[in-house]
Amino acid sequence: MKHYILWAIAIALSTIVGCAASTPEMIEVVKTVEVEKEVESVTVITNVQDEAVVLDEGESLPKMIIYTGNLELVVGDTLKTQDDIARMMNEMGGLVLTSDSYAYDSGLRRVNMTLKVPVDKFNTTMSALRAMAIEINHDGVSSQDVTQEYVDLESRLRALEVKATRLEELMEEAEDTEAVLAVYEQLSATQQEIEQVKGRLQYLERSAAMSTINVELVPDALSQPVEIAGWRPGGTAKRAIEALIEAFQFLVDALIWIVLLILPVVIFIGLVIFGFIRLLALIFGRRRRRQQVIEDDTSVK
Repeated sequence: MKHYILWAIAIALSTIVGCAASTPEMIEVVKTVEVEKEVESVTVITNVQDEAVVLDEGESLPKMIIYTGNLELVVGDTLKTQDDIARMMNEMGGLVLTSDSYAYDSGLRRVNMTLKVPVDKFNTTMSALRAMAIEINHDGVSSQDVTQEYVDLESRLRALEVKATRLEELMEEAEDTEAVLAVYEQLSATQQEIEQVKGRLQYLERSAAMSTINVELVPDALSQPVEIAGWRPGGTAKRAIEALIEAFQFLVDALIWIVLLILPVVIFIGLVIFGFIRLLALIFGRRRRRQQVIEDDTSVK
C-alpha cells in the first residue's frame, strides 16, 4: 500500500513540473492567436462601419458639383482678348491654368486657354466671356455631382482611422515578434489607404471649389483693318517675275517633250499609216489593171 502511495506522489510531482515548464510557451501561443483574431475583428468591424456612416450622414452634406464650361469665341483681336481674360481672372480670384496660341499663314493667331474660377463666379465669368465675342461658335456647360462619392470617402476615412488607432493599441499589447509583424503589416496597409482617401477628398474639394472653363479664341478675318503701309511693290514685282520664269520653264519643258517624244512618235505612226495606204493602193491597183485587161480582150473578140 505504501508503495502505491509513493508512486502516485512521484507521478503527480513530475506532471506539475512538466506543466510549469510548458506554461510560458502556451501563454505566448494563446496571446498570438488572440492578437491575430483581434486584428481580423477590427477589419470586419471597419468594413461594417463604412456602410453604416454613409446611411446616417448622406443627407446632411451640401451638394458638391464640379462645373466645366466650353466656349469657342470669334473675336476681333485674339491677343488683346487673351490679355483681357487674364486681367479678368485676377479680378475674380481665378487663374489662367494654360494658355497656348497658334499662328496662321496670314499672321492671325488662334488662342486656347484653360481657366479656373471660384464656383460662385462661374456663371458671371461665362457671361463676361460671351460678351467679348463677335460670334459664338460653341457654348457648352457640363456638371458632375460628386456628393455621394465624397460622403463615402469621408465615412471610409473615419472607419480607417478607427482601425489604425486600434491596430496601434494591439501592436503595443503584442509581446512576441510574430504578432507584432502581423499587426504592423495591417497598420501599414491601413495608413496607405488613409493617405489615398485623403488625397481623393482634397481633389474633389478643389475641383468643386474651382470650376474649369476651356476657351478657344478664333480670329475674325473680316474685322482686321486694311494695312496699306504693308504693301510692297518690290515684292509683288519679284513674285510676278518668278511666275513668268516658271511659265517659260513650263513652255520650254513642253517643247522638249514634244520634240523628243511626241514628234518622233507621230512621225513613226504617220509612216506606218502611209506605208499601209501605199500597200493597199498597190494591191487594189493591180486588181483593177487585170480587170481592165480582161475587159479589153473581151471587147476585141
